[in-house]
Amino acid sequence: MRISGFVSGMDIDAMVKEMMKAKRIPLDKLNQQKTTLEWQRDQYRDINTKLVDFRNNKLFNYGLESNLNAKQANITGNTSAVSAKALPGALSGTMTVDVSVVATAAYARTGATQTTTAIDGSQTLDALGFTPTAAGAVDASGNFNITMNGFNIVVNKNDTLRTAIGKINADTRVQSNVFLDEASGKMSVTKKLTGSAATVDVSDAFFSRFKLTDTAPGVDAKVAINGITTTQSNNTFTVNGVELTVNAKSLGSISTVNVGTDTNKILDTIKSFISDYNSLLDTINGKLNEERFRKYTPLTADQKTAMKDNEIALWEEKAKSGLLSRDSTLSKLVNDARLAGVTDVTINSKQVNMVSYGITTGPWQDRGKLVIQDEAKLRAAIEANPDEVLSYFTQPTKQTDASLKIQPTNPDNGLFNRLSDVMMAALNELSAKAGTNRYSTDKSIPFKVDSTMGELLKSLDRRIDDENSRMTMLETRYYKQFTAMETAMNRYQSQSSSLFGATQ
Repeated sequence: MRISGFVSGMDIDAMVKEMMKAKRIPLDKLNQQKTTLEWQRDQYRDINTKLVDFRNNKLFNYGLESNLNAKQANITGNTSAVSAKALPGALSGTMTVDVSVVATAAYARTGATQTTTAIDGSQTLDALGFTPTAAGAVDASGNFNITMNGFNIVVNKNDTLRTAIGKINADTRVQSNVFLDEASGKMSVTKKLTGSAATVDVSDAFFSRFKLTDTAPGVDAKVAINGITTTQSNNTFTVNGVELTVNAKSLGSISTVNVGTDTNKILDTIKSFISDYNSLLDTINGKLNEERFRKYTPLTADQKTAMKDNEIALWEEKAKSGLLSRDSTLSKLVNDARLAGVTDVTINSKQVNMVSYGITTGPWQDRGKLVIQDEAKLRAAIEANPDEVLSYFTQPTKQTDASLKIQPTNPDNGLFNRLSDVMMAALNELSAKAGTNRYSTDKSIPFKVDSTMGELLKSLDRRIDDENSRMTMLETRYYKQFTAMETAMNRYQSQSSSLFGATQ
């Protein structure tokens, strides 16, 4: 038990607290070191998240052929007979399209002169009389087959008619749509595929009740392209990288398809890349050049109690500033990214650099940011040789040496691939240093404990635990000493009172 100045009248708690204040300075410094390290690690994670997003999402999407090798198809003349979509790799040029036949699907319908009656699709097949009567056609569980286009669809006698039709339509093997008008009892069966090879088989007894006598086979599309007639089973097909869709007969009015480079789309992709790249550099350079206020250390719990919330926020803003200033990993990342941009790319034995496309790294104070200095020059390069522009950004390296392959100055590696390698190298370093995740932008994923900072934090935790134990022991010792003093004073007073009473 602690006796707090009951006899002496001293504020022992305050005295012990004051005595412990000086003793806690080493512990406070350890806690401040830990807090600073945690703040620094959080800032590394913020950068890491942006790197992963830029590399795995933005840079990957910019490198897709559909974004950088963009083609467009325009139709003149008869614009209703066909539609055209230029796919990546489409050949530039012009083609004429004359449609004489539109592909159709085979079908079987209830004949127009056939008499049918309403049917309730909510009733079971058994109740409606659709269950086969032949021996062995229905198994012990009530299952039987409806055969269509050579495939068996298993239904049950207790299935409703609607359920049975749903099973036919859902079976991807038969590739047919069955429609029943319950009010009239009429049915239509249409093949999902067009063309003469796609047939509808409605010979099963299930369909006989609906008198499907109105039938027609599938028909192939017949199209003359640049004067050469071709037949296609589907109304949508690809010619020279252009996806053509037949909509109607030309009826003497020919469609002309013009295929060319979509310069605006490529230009917009490059602009978006530069914007995202510069935004990333701004963030990294901001941390590298952030001022460090070394006198602003993390606040202790006692210091926070003596301050207002806004004062604490302002203090911690200063304390967190500059924690990544001149960081070696981030500095190397910025330098390597700049090297990747200014180094020529070898394309078909030709040295190509971004300056030839009107792109520069800007003035030195921009710290490596990219600038489209001459948009007209870039546009002209895209229009003149879009494949070369594509190669400059996306060309894969043929280098087999693992160490040379990922160098930012690898001559036959496209810019996007160089930057991807630069980012990955930084992500690997950050993972080893701070324990961040190299592949995810999820900040809730725990840090790896076997990183450099993870080991430092574990060491600090052990030292803090030891120091806390020492503080507890020291505080207990102080209280014991004061308790002993109080006890001695109490005994002395008792003895004095006894002696004084005896003299009386």
